[in-house]
Amino acid sequence: AQCMPAKIIKHAEFEDTYDDPDHPIPSLTVVDVHAVKKDGGGDLAIIVASPLMADEYSQTRLLDKIEGYLGFISSKENEKKSGPATPENTRIVVHIHSESDPAIFDLLERSKPWVLQNNVSLEVKLSAD
Repeated sequence: AQCMPAKIIKHAEFEDTYDDPDHPIPSLTVVDVHAVKKDGGGDLAIIVASPLMADEYSQTRLLDKIEGYLGFISSKENEKKSGPATPENTRIVVHIHSESDPAIFDLLERSKPWVLQNNVSLEVKLSAD
């Protein structure tokens, strides 16, 4: 599936949306990157640029971020742009720092069926500094 070049719509300075600027997941209310596919669906990226620890707060933020994405994907606004989501055409791709706690990777693996129930696939990509 080809991605069409998207207009970059800047809704706010990123820092204005941060509810925890010092955390590896600084904002729960923003879709970090969204590429809409020409033939329907899209890729939505969650960027975790620094190592994510396994504390309850971090795990909750990660799950809340995924839940926010699922809410956005099923929204009327997104369906108008991308059409109905299917696991084949819509992905949440978590770009996660390779030095994140192993428990975070387990949590993401365990989250795949939940995301799939929302007609979306979940992928994990490793990144480093």
